[in-house]
Amino acid sequence: MLFEPGVVSFIYAPADSAGMPNYRFLEGVSTADLAFEATGKELNDLFANAALAMFESQVKLNTVEEKITKKIVMERNDIGQLLFDFLSEIIFFKDAEQLVFKTANVSIAKNAKYKLVAELKGEKIDPKKHKLGNDLKAVTMHKFNVEQTPKGWKCTVVVDI
Repeated sequence: MLFEPGVVSFIYAPADSAGMPNYRFLEGVSTADLAFEATGKELNDLFANAALAMFESQVKLNTVEEKITKKIVMERNDIGQLLFDFLSEIIFFKDAEQLVFKTANVSIAKNAKYKLVAELKGEKIDPKKHKLGNDLKAVTMHKFNVEQTPKGWKCTVVVDI
């Protein structure tokens, strides 16, 4: 098993320039799930912050170097489906290519559909180097939500671990 059971050591990530938390982990969902809320002033920020929540739950970020870049391009009619598929792709890279990531640069455009272009940077998993956390299995539809708020965007995500 590549991942050791881990406990996230913080509740909030650093706040953005407006003082809005980027993401926070939610407790009490179940022992087989990890839940978080992510926020962002713009959709680009929301998606990047949701990705960072996923990264942080998998590995201690200060142990990861930006050696490998993966590009994700996808289009969907629905913003929720786009986020769901984007986060699922992060899990795919972990499972198929043994990659963990440190950063996400995300750009979303809206024409007839929502189009995402993202660049993830990280490296191959090395259990001797990386302080591993949760082994994320799949994004679920349980409590999954993406909404626009007066302060920007917010999502709730539950991931099987």
